[in-house]
Amino acid sequence: MTRRTRFPGPREGLWLWYEIGEDGHALRQAAFDRSLPVPPAGDPLYRTDCRMGGVTEGGASVAASRDDLRLTLERFGPDGVRLYETVYGVLTDGPVEVPPGAEDVTGAEFERAWVTARRHRHFTRHRTGPLPEGSLVTGTVTALPWGPGLTGLVVDIDRPGRAFVDFGQLPPRGEDWPPVGTVTEFEVVQIRFDVRPERPDLQIRLRPTAVPPPGGPWPRRGPR
Repeated sequence: MTRRTRFPGPREGLWLWYEIGEDGHALRQAAFDRSLPVPPAGDPLYRTDCRMGGVTEGGASVAASRDDLRLTLERFGPDGVRLYETVYGVLTDGPVEVPPGAEDVTGAEFERAWVTARRHRHFTRHRTGPLPEGSLVTGTVTALPWGPGLTGLVVDIDRPGRAFVDFGQLPPRGEDWPPVGTVTEFEVVQIRFDVRPERPDLQIRLRPTAVPPPGGPWPRRGPR
């Protein structure tokens, strides 16, 4: 039988929410930390009831799922799992130790906390992990799927998933976009996961660190 419960963490202001399977391991886990800010776009609909009998503000530090991790490992390998943990935090390993006094919650209560935690993590800037936001990578332009000047382009940075540059990060004229085969330097903007079983996806959003003047060659940057 699935159990859903919440209880305070090992330090003040930390609240842990668990959905626990029959084997005692976490199926899903959300954690809210009063020391973390709520992302500006992270909680537009409601505040999260993280404290028994009251409301505690705080950003989510974890919103991880066992099924997500399994799918990510199958589709993107261990490097993909490390990126998943950067975005969603680390799921508790082993049986969950539920302390005395933990409060069981309804499925609806857990779902509300889960949705809020996922939203927080989607809008949180990720400064750690294999590809922290702001880190620099060298990549090769491999495709302009919609043509120059439309939507964006695909880059190979020798990492799992797809690296993508949105058209808003590129020169306004399509003829000034880098052609396929261009090797240049990019900055990591965001990591996005789609963990739906029917269409798992991992997208690494990039922007070029330097844009040449109209008609000029794209600068080639070496690895750092």
